[in-house]
Amino acid sequence: MKKTKDGRRLYSREFKISAIKRVQRGEKQAAVARQLNISVRLLARWRSQVRKGGEAALGDIGRRTSENKSGIESQHEVQVAELERLVGRQQAAIDFLEQALRQVEELRRRKKGNGGTASSE
Repeated sequence: MKKTKDGRRLYSREFKISAIKRVQRGEKQAAVARQLNISVRLLARWRSQVRKGGEAALGDIGRRTSENKSGIESQHEVQVAELERLVGRQQAAIDFLEQALRQVEELRRRKKGNGGTASSE
């Protein structure tokens, strides 16, 4: 196992994936963490990264590898796609409301044109 200059341990992608798969197979997360001498929080973070961006999001040893960056980029692509879908739904809602407003305004114009009084409600 490698360590940083400040003494933190660095884990390989294979180590991380192996730990995650043990939890996915039904082992308790706390037990796996204890056996591997890592914190439950660290294992939970790895699992979250895999859920969000797949195994590529884990990267290899260390924090900033090129593979880790590609995982982050794919995560950003997923977020962009979600935001684009949200914008599309909002635009559809805006279009619907604009059409409804035009219809209401048209009804008001017709009522005014017939000699009757238009309702303010």
